[in-house]
Amino acid sequence: MVACSATTNLMFRHLGVSIDSSDHCSDAAIRALEFAVEHGARVSLWYGQPVPDDPLVKAHCDHRASEALTRAEAAAQAMGVPCRTAALFGERPAQEILDAAKLCGCDVVVMAHDPGELAKSGSVASNLLSLAQVPVLTPGRPARIAALDLLRGEYRRLADLLQQWLSLSSSRARGEPNLRPHRASILAAVEHIRRTVHPLQRCKEASLCGPLRRRVGSLRAEIDELLLLGQRERELLVEIELTLAQPLDNESAVVDLSSALTRYAHLVWTARGREEGIVLPAARRHLRTLDWDRLHARFIIALHTGDGATRGM
Repeated sequence: MVACSATTNLMFRHLGVSIDSSDHCSDAAIRALEFAVEHGARVSLWYGQPVPDDPLVKAHCDHRASEALTRAEAAAQAMGVPCRTAALFGERPAQEILDAAKLCGCDVVVMAHDPGELAKSGSVASNLLSLAQVPVLTPGRPARIAALDLLRGEYRRLADLLQQWLSLSSSRARGEPNLRPHRASILAAVEHIRRTVHPLQRCKEASLCGPLRRRVGSLRAEIDELLLLGQRERELLVEIELTLAQPLDNESAVVDLSSALTRYAHLVWTARGREEGIVLPAARRHLRTLDWDRLHARFIIALHTGDGATRGM
């Protein structure tokens, strides 16, 4: 095993990046993609983990892998990094990742894992370190910013909620065609999104995206795309509500609802990935401490009052 820092002078052409669902991975994966941009490299993203015995746990793990990979792939696409992804489930996931890296011709493996995983004997991260025969990069984490921590926490809550929604779709696939018993819980989740997620989203658009769009010309197209994705999310949420207003005791209605829930989840994951890949790194470069303090205060007000119509910086 050869370990080196992400500031090495070596030139790499193909990065194999091992990711997980941790918060640390969000930042580390972006650092890996930025490293790829600097080197003009392409990237293969892998989510490796053991195969669960329980089908319910397996479905949950599939959803978590899909969320992490979709988000990282969206960031890579926004950053212009050639990228492919795969979920690698096996008895020895670390070895599966290293075998995939060898097969793809990767000249370095990047571990975007929580540092705590490195200390866990038998974890994917620790096994990667002990088994790798190519250089291994371990990206650090950027400075903590309260406003970004708040956005991350609210996204994680939404992502967990979407995992529950997707589990309902999995139950349908296992032969439970009637989702009527879940109508109340889904409606409650929709109401939660309207009360908290949408006000925060509007506040972010007005107080962060809007000023950045005016200040940094190169961000305009990406921010416009994010605003469009946000509009699609809101429209799809209306579609989910309309579907819930119909009887859910027939296959057609259940298929429509499951499809809408899945599309909504993928929209949310994609938007977050593009935001993490382009907008938030730009905000770190251009905003001052006072800007971040104001943003944090406005985000808190939006969450507590449900009013996201705040002024820009």
